[in-house]
Amino acid sequence: MTEQRTVRKKKHKKWPWILLLAVIALAVWFFASTAKVAQQSLSTETAQLRDIVTYYSFEGNLIPQTDEIQTAKESLKVKEFYVAEGDVVNEGDPLLRGTDGTRLHAAHTGTVETLFAEVDDTLQPGSQIARIVDYDLLEVSVSVDEYDISALSEGKEGTVYLNALDTTVPGKVTDIGREATTEGGVSFYQVKFGVDALPQVRSGMSVEVQVLNQQALGAVSLPLTAISYDEYNKPYVLVLAGEEYQKQPITLGISDGQNVEILSGLANGDTVYYLSNDLARFFAMQQEMMGGMMP
Repeated sequence: MTEQRTVRKKKHKKWPWILLLAVIALAVWFFASTAKVAQQSLSTETAQLRDIVTYYSFEGNLIPQTDEIQTAKESLKVKEFYVAEGDVVNEGDPLLRGTDGTRLHAAHTGTVETLFAEVDDTLQPGSQIARIVDYDLLEVSVSVDEYDISALSEGKEGTVYLNALDTTVPGKVTDIGREATTEGGVSFYQVKFGVDALPQVRSGMSVEVQVLNQQALGAVSLPLTAISYDEYNKPYVLVLAGEEYQKQPITLGISDGQNVEILSGLANGDTVYYLSNDLARFFAMQQEMMGGMMP
C-alpha cells in the first residue's frame, strides 16, 4: 500500500514541468509576435515648425452691462411722460414732468424696458420709475478657479464665441471679483468680460470665452500620436540609426491637444518612426514592461 502511494505522488510532479514549458513557449511566441506586429505597423512623421497656442476657456451667457432701475429722489406727482416702454434714451434725456414743473432725467443710457409709474401717480423717495437696459454694451460673467485667476487682469483681451450665430467677437476683462465661492474645496471668482454688441447679438445668448494661456511660435513640434513613453513615463521617439531603430529621448513643451512642442532631442526636419496601430503599441508596451522585470 505504501509503495503505490509513492508512485502516484511522483507522477503528479510532472505537471509543474509541463506548465513551465507551456509558459516559456507562450513567452517566446508573445515576443516574436510583438516584434512582427511592431515592424509591420511603423509609420513616419517629420518634425516641423509650428505655432502652438493654448487658451483658457470659459462658458457663460451674455447679459447687459447696464440693467438698472431708476428711482425717485424726492416726492413728485406725475404730470406727463416723455418716453414709452421700448424707447431708447441717453443719459440725461427727460423721462417725465411733475405737476410742479420738475423734470426727471434718465440716469443711464439704454432701452426703457419697463415704466413702473403712470400719469397722476404720486412718487415718494425711493419709488421705482423705470428699468433701463443698455443692450449695446453686453458682458459675460464666468467662474474662474483659484488656479487660473492669476492669469487674468482687467483689460486683458480675449475672444467671445457666440454659439447661436457661429460668430466670434472681441472681448476684454472688465471686472474681477474679490469674493470667492467654494465648491469641492476649490475657490471660484466671478470674472466679467465686456463685449461690443453686433446688431444681431442678443442678451442671454450662450457664449464661450477664450483667453490666451501659453504660446510657442515657430516651435519644433510633432503630432502627439508620434510620441511614445517608456516604463518610467518618459517620452521618446524612434529614429533610424543605420538599419536599426533606436530610442531617442525627447523633452516636451506645451501642447494644443494635437501637436506638442519638442524642447530638446530633435531638430526641424528630423524623421521619426512610431507604432500607428493601437494593438502594436499595446504589445510593445507589454514587451518593454516584461523586459524591465527580467533580470
